[in-house]
Amino acid sequence: MYIRRIKSKGYEYLYLMEDVLIDGKKVAKTVANFGRADRLTDEQQRKVHRAQPKTLAIRSIQTEDALNRLLPLMTSDRSKTQELGAAPSEKVLGGTPCLSYGHLITKQLWNHFLCLPAKINNLQRKYYPKLGYEINAAAYFLAASKMIDPRSYLKLYSTWNDYLANPVSGISRDQLYDTLGYLAEFKDPIMKCAYSNLCRVFGWSKPYLLFFDCTNFYFEAPYDSREEFIMHYPEERYQELIADGKSESDISKYLISEDFAKDLQKAVDEREKAGLFTRMRGPSKEGRYAQPLMGLSLVIDERGIPIDFELYPGNKSEYGYLSRAVLSLKQKHDITDAFYVADRGLNSCKNLEFLQQAGFGFIVAQKISQQSANQREEMTSPNGWKTLDFSQDAWGTDPVYDVDGASYRYKVVDYVKIATEKVKNDDGSTISRDIIVPCKLVYTFSAKRKRRDDCIIRALTAKAQDAINQHKHANSKGRSGWQGVTKTKAEVERTKGSRDSDLFVKLDEKKIARLEATAGYAALAVSAPRNSSLSESEIEVLAQKGYKQLVSIEACFRAAKSLFGLRPVNVKRDDHTLGHCLLCLMGLTMMKVIQYLLDQQGTHLSLEKIQEALKVAKVNVLPSTAIPGQAMGFQKSAQDQGKHVRPNVDEDPDVTNTDLIVAAVGLSPLQFLESSGTIRRNLKIDPNVKLLNHRQSVLLARLANSLMPKPQ
Repeated sequence: MYIRRIKSKGYEYLYLMEDVLIDGKKVAKTVANFGRADRLTDEQQRKVHRAQPKTLAIRSIQTEDALNRLLPLMTSDRSKTQELGAAPSEKVLGGTPCLSYGHLITKQLWNHFLCLPAKINNLQRKYYPKLGYEINAAAYFLAASKMIDPRSYLKLYSTWNDYLANPVSGISRDQLYDTLGYLAEFKDPIMKCAYSNLCRVFGWSKPYLLFFDCTNFYFEAPYDSREEFIMHYPEERYQELIADGKSESDISKYLISEDFAKDLQKAVDEREKAGLFTRMRGPSKEGRYAQPLMGLSLVIDERGIPIDFELYPGNKSEYGYLSRAVLSLKQKHDITDAFYVADRGLNSCKNLEFLQQAGFGFIVAQKISQQSANQREEMTSPNGWKTLDFSQDAWGTDPVYDVDGASYRYKVVDYVKIATEKVKNDDGSTISRDIIVPCKLVYTFSAKRKRRDDCIIRALTAKAQDAINQHKHANSKGRSGWQGVTKTKAEVERTKGSRDSDLFVKLDEKKIARLEATAGYAALAVSAPRNSSLSESEIEVLAQKGYKQLVSIEACFRAAKSLFGLRPVNVKRDDHTLGHCLLCLMGLTMMKVIQYLLDQQGTHLSLEKIQEALKVAKVNVLPSTAIPGQAMGFQKSAQDQGKHVRPNVDEDPDVTNTDLIVAAVGLSPLQFLESSGTIRRNLKIDPNVKLLNHRQSVLLARLANSLMPKPQ
């Protein structure tokens, strides 16, 4: 579909034309007559003179009135399209199918920034040459769906017809789930390929800050892995005994005997020892204690790009998974001289010793509440404080000023972390081993943090005094919060077992005074990598910058869970869960790349705004009355035309976030109306991929037939 200009008697007339096939020949058909060009409204004239090139600009001046001339019989009544045979999942706007093209935007990232098609196709040819469908096409589409509108895989399968040029509309539901298993098998080469190609495309060097943290996510399942195994074990044993030729009566006696109970317990213990129970209940970080959980350890770089991840059982501690992440990164990415940045939850002597032995540095938060009196005195002493010199900062950190107008202050002291662990000798005996980790402590003080700490102390003291006045009792030995600043009757009278010995009777004034003295202070344990060439001042600046950026990994976890549908998980198999997590993190990676590309152009959009822009990237398919089942053209949906216009854009107020993203990834933004050819060129759609699948073509043919004039 295109605009033709015809001059007659000194005037220029505009016609909307369409090329149709009649007896095998292409013939130009007039679809609508817009009249004289000099009678366009001021608004239309403004768009014509502003837009370039002129031949494409004419398409954007068509108003709703022109569209009504084009298809006067169109209806916005959804029931009309339902009568024509549209499925309930097919979106319609103005009586025509409304199809999403957001996945075609993300395909540019998948193909030309992550460069994954060649890697996945090679893996498929090597391991599954006779599979029958392309794993790469399914994987990119599933990752794109996580970015656009995350939903369960079953629901996604039911909405195949909502997408323009869907490359996987022909695969079955079983093949969709099988793709998750194949992705789990290819997880390591996919993650390595994606990150290394991003570094190559953008010219990034190896990361010097590695942010590590763990979280967990829950499943929409009533039973955990152990419970499901116990429920299915009798049936499995029954089938095994039937195969061995046992009689029904012998099997029935066995299933209620003590021997069966012992065999079941043995099987459970073996699987438990092997770590095969992964979907388990445990301490949820979201308060989801009723649902089974699985843990996820994630490593990202200083740009917020995921590098690697691992899954672990939901009832296991996260402490042992830092060493696995370190060894994995050394092997896959050859990263050996970076700083690991983590919160206090991973600050153990064993973890830090492992990092130093592996040649890495670390920047971790250090508790100051458990310091000795000498350490507190050293920290609160007015001597030795420095001010960050940001003029020498090689990483471009902006100056940080406190609420009192003073510059950010810190001091550095030598420190040795010491702990003792029990280890077993070869002969089975147990001995104690000292763990010694030499490092530096970077103390910081902030007036803003002091204000916050003082408020917390006052709130705890008030709660503690209320508990004393209400004669409350201690409910646990390890007291925290407001219970930590109170004393019980037993602690005051130094007697145990007396009546009401756990009754709160007074405030712990020494504890409160200690908290007030350390308010506003914080500490970081820092050690440089073995082969580091940074000066001490650079390491000091980097340590504080790195820990301030630790919030980025928390932001990644929040985005993966809320924006990309990481939880709840609706699959049960472990390999499917791993493939699901890989898709979510690939979606996060592509979203971060979009954000980076926009930042390079001077426009910042949050991840939420980017997802919204991809979600509303839709076109209405205009049916051809000459060739039913084919599209005469594509009209941008109302949402994509201006419902999310950027604020403060003086150059072109009609440019939307979707247009910005389309241009940033190397595509051409769509005009108000597009032909099939121009939409293929603008979105770089493969000529072998059909714009409309069979279902969409059937619906379009029925709609076109309903628009034909009825015979008199």
